[in-house]
Amino acid sequence: MKISPVQLFPGYTFESGEIRIPIATLSGLTAAEANATTGNAMEIFRQLVEHLQNQVTSLAPTARPTKATITKQNLSIASGVNVTPGTLRQAYTLTFDLQPTALELAAEPNL
Repeated sequence: MKISPVQLFPGYTFESGEIRIPIATLSGLTAAEANATTGNAMEIFRQLVEHLQNQVTSLAPTARPTKATITKQNLSIASGVNVTPGTLRQAYTLTFDLQPTALELAAEPNL
């Protein structure tokens, strides 16, 4: 199903070519992490993905998009070079069905 930005991001606005999402919408993000010069872009990204997954999952199954999906895997123990022992890893899978002519998101049916 096609859903609007305000359904996923309360307080979302689009003005003068800028999209705005209030920091309060991303409950795990602090002002320090969101700071334009000293913040942590990857934490902003993580919080966006986590928020999107929570919002989409909270929709009734028949109201969820089918051409763009997001799933969250179970936490796992991270491993690899330079990984601190005991570090947890959270993985998400995002899929997008694209129109082959313009590589734009395939149209969702309207409610």
